[in-house]
Amino acid sequence: MTSDSVWQVVRYLLIAAGSFATGKGWVTSDQVTGIIGAIGTLFTVAWGLYVKANTRAVPSVTAARPDVPTVSAATGAVK
Repeated sequence: MTSDSVWQVVRYLLIAAGSFATGKGWVTSDQVTGIIGAIGTLFTVAWGLYVKANTRAVPSVTAARPDVPTVSAATGAVK
């Protein structure tokens, strides 16, 4: 499961929970929007930390060698 799929499932669950809470009158739709935005931000930060855990930078001398594969920090593509 990719990070996009995980985020999509989490977002739909939060929207469903927020719709339920709004229907019960516990919160307003503006509060739900703010809460989902905050949770989304925290989730994104946590996921980024999880993905980068136990990684380290490679010295530039090693990375410059043509036989050493490199991974793009932006796209994750291996060259």
